[in-house]
Amino acid sequence: MKYGRIFILILVLVLAVSWAPGVSASEAVSGSSASSLGCSLEIPLDNNLAPDVLVAGHSWERARVNIENPGTEPLYNITVFIKVPEGLETDLSTQPYLITKEGQKITAEIGDLAPGQSASLLLDVKPPASIEFKKQVAFTLQAVYSEGVQKSEHKVSIIPPPSWMTYFTILASLLLFVGILAAIKHSGALDLFSTVDLITIALLAAVIAVVFRYLSKLINLGWFDGLVIAIPTVVLMVVALQLVRKPGTATLLFTCVLLISMVVWGSHIMWLGFYLAEGVVVDLQVFLFRMDYADRRLTAVIYGVSRGVVSTLVFYMLYAPVEWKISYAPWYIGLQLAFACAGGLIGGLLGYDTAVKMSGARL
Repeated sequence: MKYGRIFILILVLVLAVSWAPGVSASEAVSGSSASSLGCSLEIPLDNNLAPDVLVAGHSWERARVNIENPGTEPLYNITVFIKVPEGLETDLSTQPYLITKEGQKITAEIGDLAPGQSASLLLDVKPPASIEFKKQVAFTLQAVYSEGVQKSEHKVSIIPPPSWMTYFTILASLLLFVGILAAIKHSGALDLFSTVDLITIALLAAVIAVVFRYLSKLINLGWFDGLVIAIPTVVLMVVALQLVRKPGTATLLFTCVLLISMVVWGSHIMWLGFYLAEGVVVDLQVFLFRMDYADRRLTAVIYGVSRGVVSTLVFYMLYAPVEWKISYAPWYIGLQLAFACAGGLIGGLLGYDTAVKMSGARL
């Protein structure tokens, strides 16, 4: 297989990174076996999010209290008391235990646990609408049972929503786009693109914005969505570079992707800076490589990987926190960054081969 070694290397990388969080989690659980009763809190439950971090103004987050009997003797009449920090709202769903809530105090009657048996309580937690500065609060967990009492604290950080500086960055990207349009109109750079060039870019952008995005919604691959989308996107980007061969091709391509997404999927104009970043970084490298429109495998791979790095960092560290108020875990951002680089590598290689075969197939 032509790219067999590359696929094997990527598979090993994915397995290694995915296995790492599981190792740390198992170590944390095993450490609790020294106690007669294990009682811990997980918040939020979504593994993609940063652990023990809540964003002010965000919606409800699911939390779980884990109770475990790691010993060799049964434990009887277990009751768990949870004191929720002030400022946090809680909601309880139907569960197989008697649970009552009074103010910020939750009481759950677990009953008996045999050796090795565990139980869990689910609760929804909503952070305050806004806070001025980052602060740390603590959930107090107290388990009372026939053999004794165990009390512990679980600290959680509450961070303010994205600052005005973040919104200013997005506004600056919009102003930059307007400036680019004005400069293009003044210099007549858009006249470099023929009607055939514009139709080619529009068709490729439509495939990216409609077909690939529809497939990603239809087939949800979780963590691997970024890898699956990156490969065909980079393939078509490289094809556009080789077929059109004009300065600003990548920027125009991804701008068209946004415009089509706004019409078809209702995407917000605030994502303009994100799409601009994807194209601008590629077009800048085209200039740096002396107008090399992915004419070599190496440059095709470089363009694909750099596009993946920039788009991933801009998405997870700027636009996702602003739009969805989500704080992603650093390891998850690193994992998606690795997937984006892998997608850029594979897409660059496949895109180069595809573009070479299509070089004579201009519209």
